[in-house]
Amino acid sequence: MMRRTSGGTALVAVSIALMAGCSTVSTPMPTAGTVGATARQTAPKVAAIIPGEIIVKFKTTSRSGDTMSKYGLTRKRGLSGINAMLTKTSADVLTTVAELQADPNVQYASANYVETTLEIAAPNDPDYAKQYAPQITHAPEGWVIAKGDPNTLLAIVDTGIDSKHPDLAAKIGTNYNAIDQSNNANDGHGHGTHCAGIAAALTNNGVGMAGIAPNNRIFSVKVLSDSGQGTTADVCSGMTKAADMGAKVISMSLGGSGGQQVKQDAVNYCLSKDALIVAAMGNDGGNVKTYPGACDGVMAVGSTDAADKRSSFSNFGTWISVTAPGSKIWSTLPTGGSAMGTGYGIASGTSMATPAVAGLAILVRSQFPLLTAKQTKAKIEASVDDLGAPGFDNEFGHGRINVLKALT
Repeated sequence: MMRRTSGGTALVAVSIALMAGCSTVSTPMPTAGTVGATARQTAPKVAAIIPGEIIVKFKTTSRSGDTMSKYGLTRKRGLSGINAMLTKTSADVLTTVAELQADPNVQYASANYVETTLEIAAPNDPDYAKQYAPQITHAPEGWVIAKGDPNTLLAIVDTGIDSKHPDLAAKIGTNYNAIDQSNNANDGHGHGTHCAGIAAALTNNGVGMAGIAPNNRIFSVKVLSDSGQGTTADVCSGMTKAADMGAKVISMSLGGSGGQQVKQDAVNYCLSKDALIVAAMGNDGGNVKTYPGACDGVMAVGSTDAADKRSSFSNFGTWISVTAPGSKIWSTLPTGGSAMGTGYGIASGTSMATPAVAGLAILVRSQFPLLTAKQTKAKIEASVDDLGAPGFDNEFGHGRINVLKALT
């Protein structure tokens, strides 16, 4: 949900999900202040599930029908790329999942969890320096070297993108809606449009703002509804679709605490297609795992502020890769509809840091087309500005991204 202020210049994201995953019990955001990354531990959250739905992957298909009958499951649809199936049940979901996990014919079973955006409420401050992130990451100097290649595709897996936005319309190629399997991926929420602008808004077009990768095309994949929520099944379907469409980088400013096995399957499939997954760490302000960000092989992104400090909301941990500016970030918002405003605004979260890294990753893959997804991740990690303790640390990972260094 978005809120417009007078003058139409400061459209600020109201909190959709204050946690890395959607919990059945809401908790307050952590207060501002310095928190020791090695001292603070945050308890895991209870993830919300979709009633009556289970994701199952069978070891072989020959006996899948018998197994489904045994547990009263009916097929809803297949999950392309990971050879799993979304099923329906009238029984208790978690009890049935436990029984399926113990069945010798089942590789894994999972509830279909609720997935959310990873954006938090941002201050209503239109006069705040609108785009400090390109300067602090040395993007203008990097653009002298490279501005990207339109043939190298960046996927934004999110709430969709405003296809008529003047800073984005010319960038969007194919659309896909994983929720209803259509090509209508318009954004009635705003989160995806905000992320898309950070990653790849046009430059030198006389309006708005500049994205990190101004010349790269965008593949918009809608996996979250206009309420900012979705399911594990739809998120994984969107990931594999993006890889199948040839995306070299997949930006994911979303997640939840459940469905780890299913998401790891989807990540592995994308990596097999040489697509790099860049995903948000989450906004609990603690050592909390959010998936797909905590999946193996993913480039997990934390958030920094204009002073190069860890954002108070940003999660941390051993799985973090790099950080990027995510506090008070000015970017694109949907232009249509009385509730949407005039097209630009400020938002904060690891959601905002993630597309900055994804934009850099697609620039690197455009400039160095022979690099694999794994090599691209390593190159960015090796080219950062080191923050915090010397070398890798759990708050900043390898450091805060530097566009110029990554392109040289």
